[in-house]
Amino acid sequence: MMILAVNGSPKGSAGNTDVLVQAFLAGAREAGAETETIYLKDQTIRYCEGCFACWTRTPGVCIHDDDMRGILPRLRAADVFVLATPLYGNMVTGQMKTFMDRTLPLSHPAIEKIGDEYSHPARYEEDTYRSMLITNAGFPETHHFEGLKKTFEISASGPRAGLAGMICCAGGPMLKAPGMEDAVGWYIEATTQAGREVATDGLIAPETQEILDRPVSADPETYADVVNSHWRSYGIEMPGDESSGSPTAGVPIEPSEDVATVRGLVSQLPQAFNAAAAGDLQATIQFDIPDEEPGAYYILIEGGSCAAYEGEHPSPRMTIHSPADVWLKVSKGELDGTTAFMSGQFRASGDVSLLMQFRNLFAGG
Repeated sequence: MMILAVNGSPKGSAGNTDVLVQAFLAGAREAGAETETIYLKDQTIRYCEGCFACWTRTPGVCIHDDDMRGILPRLRAADVFVLATPLYGNMVTGQMKTFMDRTLPLSHPAIEKIGDEYSHPARYEEDTYRSMLITNAGFPETHHFEGLKKTFEISASGPRAGLAGMICCAGGPMLKAPGMEDAVGWYIEATTQAGREVATDGLIAPETQEILDRPVSADPETYADVVNSHWRSYGIEMPGDESSGSPTAGVPIEPSEDVATVRGLVSQLPQAFNAAAAGDLQATIQFDIPDEEPGAYYILIEGGSCAAYEGEHPSPRMTIHSPADVWLKVSKGELDGTTAFMSGQFRASGDVSLLMQFRNLFAGG
């Protein structure tokens, strides 16, 4: 079996889409398939001019003498064709749309009724293939793919075509985010399994498809906070952002040796504070620990120093919402903070980029 993947991402092999493509192809090779990837960003493909010369004057041959002339024979030789694209405007990228338009020479101009529908038959009767869609989006929910999925289902219909499956990954930026390997490993493995199944059976098994239909992040709110923090790093103000202000309801917490409560650990943060790492940072970090009494603590970072308080700050820059046992394990290094966060064991709101800096700001914090 020959599987050809055409990747329409402007980032090519450096994009999130290719993480999925290469995982899928690796599984296919394990099952004995031959694979090839074409990156459209590296090809010269001109726009279709709608002249229909490939149907009339030069049947099967486009007027443009560009890289598409070498791609079409490889497409015809494939048993499975993988269309891979990030979601742009709820559809494919511009590069992919141009490629799709330029496959017109493989169609015959006749309109035939097949079942209850009319379509163009394949120009070459021996051409039979199965299609795969691999796509990812920056949004955490899967409904954004519905338009593209419907378009692909229609395109893959016909007497000599078949649909092998669709991998639509919501939360695609997590695929290449540092420290997310464990959090996304299950999705990568399911993608690899899909490759094995398509190479062996010609389609993705229902149980594997069910896994692939799940969003990568189980907590859309946390995911949105992380993405918004990324854009804050460019100096972009997010809706609802407020300055930390000055504490108005806090009572200073004296340092304690208590490591059995979050209050005790918060009291130790000023001693663990790394002023050099903080630089000119000004921020208030609130701790919301609902199963601990009183359960509301915050630290104020400003002027190269840090102070701990009991109470609720009126406008914290970030709030950590966590059961006491989870935060205690994270603080003591018994539980990986990134894994716990992305799996929803605790939540953070506001400027989540502060959470990513925690280890640097507090030695052992």
